[in-house]
Amino acid sequence: MEPKVIQLDIRKLPLTEFMKALGQEHPVAADGNLRIYNAPYAAKPEPTMVINTETNLWRDTKSGSYGGIYDLAYEMTGSCNMSELNRYIAGEMSAFKKAEVRLEQEQQPKRGMRL
Repeated sequence: MEPKVIQLDIRKLPLTEFMKALGQEHPVAADGNLRIYNAPYAAKPEPTMVINTETNLWRDTKSGSYGGIYDLAYEMTGSCNMSELNRYIAGEMSAFKKAEVRLEQEQQPKRGMRL
């Protein structure tokens, strides 16, 4: 059976979906549009990571770290390389969705050499 192929625009990926892919199916707590999770990047994960579902941004109440999905991936991997961050996020989502992920930017037609 062939894997299902999903298109993935990482910039539009809800952080709550990414947290599910990281193994946190449900937040520790919720208040309106805020979801509180155990910080997946911390040595001792504590419920300090707050995701705002309206803005799709996160903030850590303990360390002060904040940002979007790329900032979260950076906190987890330590890599600043966008290709590596894209591969990391796509890999986590692929395992979660049990599908082959194709990144949006890689879908543009490649130009071949004309003779």
